[in-house]
Formats: sequence, structure tokens, C-alpha cells
Amino acid sequence: MSIENFANELPPVARLTNLENYLVEEDRTSPIDAFTRGIKEILSQGSEEFLQSSGYIGRLLVLAVVASAESYFRTVLSMAMELCPLSKANASEKTINLGGLLWHGHQRYSYSAFDNASFSSAQEIRKATREYISFNLDDSIFKIPLEEFDKVCQFRHGIVHGDGFLPGKNAVKLDIRQYDRPVRITIRYQQLQEVTAVVNTLVVLFNRQLFSEFCHRWAIGWRRRADWRPESEGESFSRIWAIFHSQEEWERRRDRAAINQAACLELVRNTYQLR
Repeated sequence: MSIENFANELPPVARLTNLENYLVEEDRTSPIDAFTRGIKEILSQGSEEFLQSSGYIGRLLVLAVVASAESYFRTVLSMAMELCPLSKANASEKTINLGGLLWHGHQRYSYSAFDNASFSSAQEIRKATREYISFNLDDSIFKIPLEEFDKVCQFRHGIVHGDGFLPGKNAVKLDIRQYDRPVRITIRYQQLQEVTAVVNTLVVLFNRQLFSEFCHRWAIGWRRRADWRPESEGESFSRIWAIFHSQEEWERRRDRAAINQAACLELVRNTYQLR
């Protein structure tokens, strides 16, 4: 008998077989709608009774909520960078992962920029937004939502890297009192609702403000460039609308009759006095 056998038995050999069995093709929709649908599906898995009886499902659902937000930021920044000539100029000196470029191809090259990026902290979101699309997150709007999102991400770190046990570094950042024994992050129904509300607030605010910024760029900044084509202004505005407008939310809005692309375009023209 070998010494190792006193610890535990030798495990069987395990391999992943056909990797394509793990993958399903999906079409990209607007980032905000993909996020909204993802959150709806996540919450449908977290009933009060189920989360009360399960010690780990709540933690997994928190990971899914944060992952949905990360996917939103990665996708919306990629699309924004592809669309906006000012963003392209701002990001022109950035390096791109070659493997990502080979995988995504020419048509989706911008996704390669964020293959190695993590959007699970306020600092990373601020940095990527500033460095790639030249958009600074105004503290008067984003300070509190980003701080609350950071709290969620501290818990996320413990769930991912500590099997749910809260690491000391994250506990100190959260200003949590010391316990006599290790503490495990426990997510019940109320905690899942709070986490989701915090993440949703940040994403929705971000989407609103970036949409407004891109309407401003369409009306002012893009028109000052030598590559501006007046005959394509309608097409370029439609692309902004396609990226940021939430069809999912529109279907639930009481004022949806007044919310349409033509009305928005008219308001932007009037706001910036375009003829």
C-alpha cells in the first residue's frame, strides 16, 4: 500500500469528451434585453421556499446575476466601440488578444478587446469605459450604485474562490466584524432580491447614460469628423437605438405609445438644434 492511500483512494481517470456538446449557438440581441431576460430567468430559479431549503443554490444564483452584468458590460462596450468613431480613436492604441481576434473574426473584432477583462468591480468598469469609449462615469450618478456593486463583488469573490467562505481581505473591505469561526456567505430569498436590485440599478443607469452620451455624439461629435456621412445619419441613429433601447422593458411601460425611435430622434434634433 502506498502512503497516498492513507489520505484517500486513487480517483478514476476523467476527461471531457466532445467539447461541442457543451456549446449552443445563440443570436446576439441588444445587451440590455439580454441582461433583462437573463435576470428574469435567474430569479425564476430562486423561489423563497427553494432558497430556504438549499445552502448553495443562492450562492450560485448570485454568481449568475454578476455574470449577467459582466456580459452586459462586455457586450455593450464592444458594440459601442464598433459603432463610435470617437471610441475607435480613443481605443486605437490598445492591444488585442490574438486568440480572441482569431476566434471572433473581423466582423466581431471588438469583442476581442475584453476577452481578458473582468467587470466584477467598480474600478474595472470605470477603467474600461474611460479607456475604450472615452466615457467617464459621473459620481453624482454612479458613486453609490458602483459602491453597492462592489459589495456584491466582494461576496462573489468569496463564493468563487472560497467555496462560499468569506476571505479576510473581502471581509475587511466590507467592514464586517470579526467572528470567532469562519463565516459562509448564505443567500436566501431576501438577499438574492437585494443583490439583483443592486446589479440591475447599475446596469440600467449605465445603459441610460451611455445612450444619452451616444445621442450627443451623434448630434455633435460625429458630425465634426471628416468621415461623417450626412446621408447615413438615419442609419447611424438606428444603430444607436438597436444597441441601447430595451424592447423587453418597453412592452411593460405605461407610456410605451410615446416611446419610439421617431419620437426620440425628433427630441434629439430639437435638443441639439439640428435642422
